[in-house]
Amino acid sequence: MNFTSKRVDFKKWLFPTMPDPATMEDWDEWNNNAMKSKFKWFIADTVPTWFAITFQYRYENVIGKLKSKYIRKHNLIKINSLEDDVWYDSDTRLMHGMFQLLVDFVELEKSHMEIMLNMDNPPRYMRKVKYRSAEMGIKYLDWEISLGKKGGINQSNNAKTIKELFLWWKYDRPTRTELMDVKGSMGMSSNEFYSDMDDDKNDKERVSSMFASIDRRKDKEPELYKDVNKAYEDAEAKYNKEDEKMLIKLVKIRKSLWT
Repeated sequence: MNFTSKRVDFKKWLFPTMPDPATMEDWDEWNNNAMKSKFKWFIADTVPTWFAITFQYRYENVIGKLKSKYIRKHNLIKINSLEDDVWYDSDTRLMHGMFQLLVDFVELEKSHMEIMLNMDNPPRYMRKVKYRSAEMGIKYLDWEISLGKKGGINQSNNAKTIKELFLWWKYDRPTRTELMDVKGSMGMSSNEFYSDMDDDKNDKERVSSMFASIDRRKDKEPELYKDVNKAYEDAEAKYNKEDEKMLIKLVKIRKSLWT
């Protein structure tokens, strides 16, 4: 049994006016009014709080330590955007690791907030902390953004940045043209330029003759070679600049990545 959710349900039953999402000011006002009904408040808040502090939190702490030691490892990052059996250099793992944390924050933590605070009677499977939903996470961010000055301008602005970074990483960045497919001003990409080099040879022969083939093509069509390489290098510089800009944005809002 989830004691916390039962505790909240019981409190809502005794106090039907209890809000779901609310600003700190609204919660303060509601709590002050609710505490005027001393007996109901004692049953709905004082007793459950005492029980939680005395028994529930201690029990959950012990269970959590056992799970962390023998079952679940909290401080491991599963980077879904990288393949498990491929080696990546540290610069790539650093960026993908940082944005994986952002994705997990939105799809797990913000999603959980939306489900538990803003949904009426969500299904049991959605209440689990491991339930992942980009849609629910975005929905909660949109609610935070809508608060504006009422909920604290920092909360609203940070939610905007988190949403921007999340959407860029999940949906915009993956649609970039691959560097080898970027076409130069002469209408050819690196892939096309090198595609007809020794296609009839096996892998070993192709590798051994690759540099000789490049030299031959470069000598034969020097202007096209320069154009293809310039397109590749320009696109690479553009992508790196964009990546760096977004990484800096992520670092600047890191203190807001908590629920």
